[in-house]
Amino acid sequence: MAIATATLDFDSYGKLMRPAVPADAPVLEALRECPRLANLPEEATRGLMRDASLRSVGRGTNVAPQGGRLDAAIVVVRGRVRAVCRAVNGREISMEIFRPGDLIADGALAPEAPLAHDWEAIEASTLLFINRDAFLECVRATPELALALGADLVARLERSKQLATGLALAGVQERVVSRLVALGRQDGTAGPDGLLIRNRPTQQELANQIGACRETVSRTVSELVRQGLLTPRGRSLLVSKRLVDAAV
Repeated sequence: MAIATATLDFDSYGKLMRPAVPADAPVLEALRECPRLANLPEEATRGLMRDASLRSVGRGTNVAPQGGRLDAAIVVVRGRVRAVCRAVNGREISMEIFRPGDLIADGALAPEAPLAHDWEAIEASTLLFINRDAFLECVRATPELALALGADLVARLERSKQLATGLALAGVQERVVSRLVALGRQDGTAGPDGLLIRNRPTQQELANQIGACRETVSRTVSELVRQGLLTPRGRSLLVSKRLVDAAV
């Protein structure tokens, strides 16, 4: 019986050579890790790969400034990016936080509109930039992608409306609870005791997300912990079922 054997390549010194990895393999992997782009037709994927590049940015890097324009769509490959509005007096509020796999298409879909926020890296991050023309060509050729992007924008608009309503009508404790429940539903685990947020936000991050000062958020969180409604668990945070039910 013949036994199939693999062909091994050796260099001039007799050392085994590793198989060559295509130069665009990391870009392809990044596209496949993005749910919105993972199942595109092969031709559409190739079109995006031709005009895409990976970039590493440090914590605090302003990826795209408020009032400027962005000629690319961005996929968050590693780290986190936030959309943040800043006032002249130094106050700021985080409008959105994007995590690995998320697609930021604002600049590509509305190239003539000035950006409404700063896009800032919360931590060291790797981002995939896709040329605007290539991205728009892909959207035009893939109706399913266009519909998905529309649904994403509607969901983001609804979250912005809820944030605005909370700032106008709700107290700090209500906003803290609402935001923590939203984080738990978005990136947590539901259990019989409530929602477990795997990576709890810092008090400053939470303050930025609800438009309050850190000191007020600190007092509010401490009181909720004292009442047993929030339970820190290392880097995680358990939001009690009572708070989750009240937020529905």
